[in-house]
Amino acid sequence: MPDRIPEVEYDQHEIVRIVPTTKAYVRFKGQSWKVPQAFCGEHLAIRPQNSDGQYGIFFGAHEIATINLTKPKGVSDVSEHASAMSPG
Repeated sequence: MPDRIPEVEYDQHEIVRIVPTTKAYVRFKGQSWKVPQAFCGEHLAIRPQNSDGQYGIFFGAHEIATINLTKPKGVSDVSEHASAMSPG
């Protein structure tokens, strides 16, 4: 097993954020949104969902959290996916 998995590549048109190594948050639309701690230091994509104001936070093809801009601080951890996809 490698010490570190290869960096995930995203399409050029995608919204990509790097999770700081010290805090499990990404910045989007002027706010900080919590993501699972296992993704610190990783690149994540923020993709619009079918509903207005809703976005998914993805590690590669796997959704790890959601953002709901229609509710204050409406982020939801998709923990069942995160535990299976944790990079570390």
